[in-house]
Amino acid sequence: MALIAPPSPRAAAVGAGRGWPVLGVLVLAALFAAAPTPAAADRPCPVRAPRIRLAVVDKPVEVTGTQSIDAMHAESGERRTARRHHLALTTSRVEWHSELNAHVSRHHAGRGRVCAVPAEVVLTLVEAQHRISIAAEVPANGCLWREVLAHERRHAAANRASLAVAARTARSAANGWAERASGHGATEEAAMAQLQAGLRRAIEPSLAAMRAARARAHAQVDTPGEYRRLATVCPADQARLAARLRGGD
Repeated sequence: MALIAPPSPRAAAVGAGRGWPVLGVLVLAALFAAAPTPAAADRPCPVRAPRIRLAVVDKPVEVTGTQSIDAMHAESGERRTARRHHLALTTSRVEWHSELNAHVSRHHAGRGRVCAVPAEVVLTLVEAQHRISIAAEVPANGCLWREVLAHERRHAAANRASLAVAARTARSAANGWAERASGHGATEEAAMAQLQAGLRRAIEPSLAAMRAARARAHAQVDTPGEYRRLATVCPADQARLAARLRGGD
């Protein structure tokens, strides 16, 4: 099953639907400012020679068994019915961070505008949260518990595969952007802000593509046939679970 986690106050959510969310987090800027040359009446933007670095932090999947079925439905936002019970949820939150260093020069014509071009872009994609929660009502470490865990690990594997693809596409997007990007403004801060906004626009399609790929992969795991199979495996555990649900304990 899928869970949409809310974005943190410092992050903008770009995940939606049944997929696992992706959060764009923080862009940091550092300046390498070129000293102005009074004789340069209309100084061009600095020469571009950008360097792109990428890091991927794929944390191990955490497995827990403390949430109740009702708590899982409350967290997922999906209504519980007599025929529909969340036995597990796999949650994932991906954050991306970037550090942007730029070469800066001042134009001495007109309003004295500043030009900034990328010198180095450091991208980091982090699987900030990756958790499999198995309902507390499922007998721990029993036959049904193991079957549910195996099902959820397929979701986790889809998350990890999509993260690797997103990292490659994000790096390619950053490379293409850095080769042509420039920021202009009346101040260094304004020029850098324009660069930062351009980098965000360049990276976000890669994260949207990751979200879509995850949704497709999760749909291939959560098939009607798979749910029918899970409803029939481990009959002894299924009977104990049904009795527990009927008794409300």
